[in-house]
Amino acid sequence: MEQNQSEKWEGKASINVPNTKADEAWSLLSNFCSLHLWLPAIDVCEKVAGVEGQPGCVRYCAAAPSDGGKLVRWSKEELLGFDPVARSYCYEVTGSNIGFGRYMATFKVLAEEGEAGCKLEWSFESEPVEGWTQESLIAYLQTGLEGMARRVEEALIAPPAVAPTE
Repeated sequence: MEQNQSEKWEGKASINVPNTKADEAWSLLSNFCSLHLWLPAIDVCEKVAGVEGQPGCVRYCAAAPSDGGKLVRWSKEELLGFDPVARSYCYEVTGSNIGFGRYMATFKVLAEEGEAGCKLEWSFESEPVEGWTQESLIAYLQTGLEGMARRVEEALIAPPAVAPTE
């Protein structure tokens, strides 16, 4: 079945992080080249060009094969915009071996009005992605955000104070 070249996908995934303030989450997630620390599906994320946090910064992301095969899944992604006040950045995939053509995404950490927590939001606009459906791409992002929220909350939990023994 041939896909319409003008077809465009848009979608969004989000998750509430009830025990983490937006500024706390942003302090961990704002480093464009640290995605591997927070997104469970990524094993490597490293800067290959540009300056961290500045438009034009390019990161290389890779994941080990999940099916026992030898193919490492990878993408190169260029930072297009970075706004620390709005706690967001947007980027585009500039190359990959996982079916992406044109793909632009925005990642945001949003404060929850009147709440102690925050919300992580990942939205995208792309051409259809080879080997995926729009729904499976949104589900992938949602699963990634769930793992990311877990890792952020775990990183911010202070170890319990131990009372001195006498």
